[in-house]
Amino acid sequence: MKKVVVGIDGSESAQRGLEWAVAEASMRGAGLVVVHAWQPPAAAMSPYGAMLADPGSLAETARMILADAVAAVDKSDLASEPELLLLQGPAAPALIDAARGAALLVVGSRGRGGFAGLLLGSVSQQIAQQASVPVVIVPPMVNS
Repeated sequence: MKKVVVGIDGSESAQRGLEWAVAEASMRGAGLVVVHAWQPPAAAMSPYGAMLADPGSLAETARMILADAVAAVDKSDLASEPELLLLQGPAAPALIDAARGAALLVVGSRGRGGFAGLLLGSVSQQIAQQASVPVVIVPPMVNS
């Protein structure tokens, strides 16, 4: 069965992407894979990292972000329960790898990148350029 892969990061934009991916997977009768990639902050890589960030608590926070995002959407029309995939590492490569062979890769247009995202290039830009499957970047809600 083909699958729709969607990346989430806890942002409102990612949640919109997840809602869109659920609807698309339902329409296609496809499986849904919800991916959350996380990595320790750069400060945690220093010799003082143990004092700054506990990898266990970071992983638990990542699990909660993934579970909360999926719990907030109506999954009743999906062909099967969504697969939840928690990966440690940079988001774009993790999403690209998770989507190999998928029918579609979905992300929201703006996540938690902030200023660093502007300097390094956003996840959506990276996957649009490098993914081997079709990519959908769900735009933000426009107030009318």
